[in-house]
Amino acid sequence: MELIDLSIQDRGFAPHSIAISLRTAGCCFGMLHRPDSRIVAGIGLLLVRPDDVGGFSIEADATYLQPGDTATDLLDWLDARIDEQAAIITWDKWWPASRRLAALADPERHPVLLAAAGDTAGRWRELPAADTWYLRQARAMPVPCICDAGVQVADCHSTVPLSLLPDAAIAMPQLIGEAVAGWLAWARQFSDFDVDPVAAQAVHALETWRATMPISDDG
Repeated sequence: MELIDLSIQDRGFAPHSIAISLRTAGCCFGMLHRPDSRIVAGIGLLLVRPDDVGGFSIEADATYLQPGDTATDLLDWLDARIDEQAAIITWDKWWPASRRLAALADPERHPVLLAAAGDTAGRWRELPAADTWYLRQARAMPVPCICDAGVQVADCHSTVPLSLLPDAAIAMPQLIGEAVAGWLAWARQFSDFDVDPVAAQAVHALETWRATMPISDDG
């Protein structure tokens, strides 16, 4: 994660944008979870776009691993929800989200996601630590080695022990809250001090929407 990225402000505010948050958990290297031995357990999404009456439409959603799922299933869900015209906002702390998702994506199944993740100088805004130092993600305890004694690393498998991961009912609202917090950290760079009146309108719309939603964040 970069400390400073001045290009974030140079690229300006995008009225049509999607904020993504990820929940990952560390695991045994032998499980071979790409790209850094962390299981991707859930994805949160916030979609902000202009509506037909001069305001903004706001939607939020999340998905989480279910029995039998893998990260591919999560990326199937995400790829279907990424608009090819929208800016992407992320602030993952463990690894740049664009690189993590690109490492997991299948070119045939996730072409929209891969195209966006490859455009980190354009559509994809990976917020640097200087912009998000005050934000906090929910904790996910590392998954211990669950192989039997004496098992060699070469014989391990990429298992996903759901019982050892954060509970979906708790994690999904948290993921939405983290997506909201990341979007606000980005948009407020343009809404404050009347830098961009459209950004100010979008932030006001989101804050009004958030006041009616049963979620919380650190933004």
